[in-house]
Order: sequence, then C-alpha cells, then structure tokens
Amino acid sequence: MRLLEYESKEALASKGVPIPLGEVARTPEEAAAITEKLGGRAVLKIQIPHGQRGKAGGIKVVSSPEEARQVASELLSKTFYSYKPESLLVEEPIKVKTEIYVGAIADRNARSMTFITTPYGGMEVEEIAAEHPESIEKRSVHPLLGMVPYIARALAKNASMNVPDKLKEIQKVVMALWEVARDYDAMMLEINPLAVTEDGRLLALDARIEVDDNALFRHKEFEKRYYAVGNPREAEAKKKGIAYVELEGNVGTMANGAGLAMATMDLVYTFGGKPANFCDVGGGASADRVAEALELVVSNPNVKVVLINTLCGITSCVDVAEGVRKVHEKGLLKVPVVVRMSGNRAEEGKSILSELGIKATEKAVEAVKHATELAK
Repeated sequence: MRLLEYESKEALASKGVPIPLGEVARTPEEAAAITEKLGGRAVLKIQIPHGQRGKAGGIKVVSSPEEARQVASELLSKTFYSYKPESLLVEEPIKVKTEIYVGAIADRNARSMTFITTPYGGMEVEEIAAEHPESIEKRSVHPLLGMVPYIARALAKNASMNVPDKLKEIQKVVMALWEVARDYDAMMLEINPLAVTEDGRLLALDARIEVDDNALFRHKEFEKRYYAVGNPREAEAKKKGIAYVELEGNVGTMANGAGLAMATMDLVYTFGGKPANFCDVGGGASADRVAEALELVVSNPNVKVVLINTLCGITSCVDVAEGVRKVHEKGLLKVPVVVRMSGNRAEEGKSILSELGIKATEKAVEAVKHATELAK
C-alpha cells in the first residue's frame, strides 16, 4: 500500500525529519485559509498514491488565497492517473539550493533493507543510476541489528558530497528513515528530494512510503484507506477479497482457481495475445462473486474481449452463467465475451449463456484462440 505524500511526511516528521510548513486541505476554502496562514503564497499538491504528479498538472504554485481557492477547486474536480484526489497538501514555497536522494527498499535475496543515497536528487533513482552510477552508495541493514551509526555515516557522507556541512543532519535523517521502515513495515521508502534550501535548511520536499499489504492489520489508520499501488481496480478487488492483478494487455481473463487462471494467461500468450489481468474467483465461487469479479475485469478500459475459463467442480457452471447474466442485465458487457465451460452442470450453464447470445465451448484452446483473434 502506497501512502499519500502527507501521510509519508507525517511518519518522517514523527521521527524528527524536517518537512516544509504546510497542512492538508480537503476543500477550496481550506486551501485558501492555509495559503493565507503561509503568508499568501503556497504550493498545492494533489494527494494520490501515484508518482509524476507534476507532469500530470497536479502540482501548482499560487500567489494568493483567492488563487489557491480557484486552483484547488480545479484540482479537486479532475482525475489523475484514474484517481480523483480527495485532498491537497498546501505547503510553503521552497527555494532549493541542492537536491539529494535518500531511500531504502526491502531486499528479499539479502533478507535485509538496502539503503541507497546519492548527492543527485529530484529525479527517478533509475535515471540517477543510469546517468551517475558512480554516485550511488548502497548498504544493507540487517532487520535484527537495525541501522548502526557507521553505516548511517557512510550513507550520509556520500549524500552530503556537495554539502559537506550537512553531514551530521543527513546522518540523522538516515537513522530516522530506518526507524520509519521498521515501525511502518515499509517495503520501500524514499525522500526525493531531500533538499538544502537557499536559507540553509534541510527539508524532505517529497516522500514516498509503501507499507507491506500483509502488515496492514497492524496499521488500522491506513487499513480503511487502502490503495493498490497505481490501480483503483486492484484496491476494489482487495476490499472484496478477489484475487485480481492488472497487466498491460487487452484480453480480460477470469478463471475459477489460481492454477487455471495462470494457465489461461499462459495460453493467451501462447496464441499471440496479451492478458489484461489475472483474476481468480476461487474454487467455490457464488454467482454474486462471479459477477463482482467480471465487473472488475470489464471496467478496465484496455479490455477488448473477456475470456472466462471455468472447469467446475465445487462451483457450478450454472453459478458462473448466472454471474455473467447479472453483469449482462446491468448493461456492463460492452465487449465480446468468450467462455470455456465444462464440469458440474455444464449443459445448464451453456443454456443460460446461450440466452444471452454467448456461445460456450468445452475446449480451452478453442476459446483462447477465439478470444485472442477478437482482441487483435
């Protein structure tokens, strides 16, 4: 789960990391009031769990409370990367002298947190690695030992290459970053940029924290506002207990069983198609659960055809067909639907689908071939 920027900054601030002055606004009026408190000028930043907000027009500088009200109204009414922001972070404008990168990521192979610093911040760490590979310092931190001073100093020394007088302050930030990673069950976190301002302050201008989904039960403050990284449909599936992962193809897939779902995706690739998702409704899915899963699949605008592959044992083919009927009656099936149906009460299920104008086959290969051809 990716935290919003203001949530990430609050977590860092709780460990002593300095952040810019600012508050969260949920209405244009609140944005105007906060801007006035900040002296009449502010930066308005949409709060969504996605990067590159500036490129999408989601970060604006305003020069008066009235302008803040107008811009906030516009930002809160728009959609960015499929997210409609519910809040804005209103902060003081900052004049930056130097930008630094400090981050960490869970390294499964090393069974530790790998911390990374570089004196070049303000861009994606992958870009930094490509343009300045020599500038990157990496150190592994054992989860039982935690961050120790000599590792924090080595990381800070590298980060402070262009601002040596900030070495001790950056070292404190690195130590704090470890504390946040530990306390928040973070899989990934970064401060980018960690900036030195023209008036000499060290500030975390932007921050990102991704909490392990499996640890959300320990963080009730975030559990109610679950966002899948980059995708609202995955978040909705999570709430409903449906195994759904979105991909980049255009063949929407659904199956009853994780193994069958994976095999279905493999077959799509084999016959020249690209699956748009992984979706497993489970071995004993009801008609309602099938309908919920199918609605998720067809809500993806990239889907050009839906492939339903069912091999029914505990689940009845009738339940699968009734689930499809529920979605059809809502008028949500805007793309062709191809069904492979065999097993428990298959003939009855096929009869129901036939009434909807959907022909089902018992052969998986036949269904997959047809679906991939329709997608092309």
